[in-house]
Amino acid sequence: MKKHYLLSKIVILMMAVALSGCLGFGHRKFGSDYSYSGAFHKYKTFNFITHASEEDSVTLRNYAVLKKYIRERLEIQGYEFSDKKPDLLVSYYLYYNDLNMKGYEQEEFDIWLVNNEDPKEEHEPYRPIKMYMSQGTLLVTLLDHKKQNAVWQGYTSGVLADPNSENTAYLNRAVRTIFDQYRVFRKGYLRENSSAN
Repeated sequence: MKKHYLLSKIVILMMAVALSGCLGFGHRKFGSDYSYSGAFHKYKTFNFITHASEEDSVTLRNYAVLKKYIRERLEIQGYEFSDKKPDLLVSYYLYYNDLNMKGYEQEEFDIWLVNNEDPKEEHEPYRPIKMYMSQGTLLVTLLDHKKQNAVWQGYTSGVLADPNSENTAYLNRAVRTIFDQYRVFRKGYLRENSSAN
């Protein structure tokens, strides 16, 4: 009887821990903003902006892991890594403290993309909003290399609150959360792959 009682307590405790982990992720904020001047259907190549940093070795390892996951995700979407005049420059930064940042209230990116293939058209004005992001916010910005301006940014909070911690699973999940909002494939990529099959 005692064994059964102890076993049921352990099972309940394990379920509570698992559920609290799921609930914790649900409270994290994530989102994205975009520029109306972005030529999203024309970008084919990318590279990273080099971050000059004097951070400790753990932070540098986290940045190396983030770079790897971001590169993998963009390549899955058909973009090619290029050292020579890439279309997009990727910047990413992990804020360990709470963060107040500016975002924009906009139409869903996917819907806007379908309806606005010509970036020269007139668009509604930007409606800025203030956002409070809790500890451990990852911000990824895509910059149009030719125009020298940011065209898209994605963000998620609650990634890593401690600069001395390493957790590749959290970093991978953060990159996926961000790029699930940037569902743009390289121009011609889907057509090439469908004809190859």
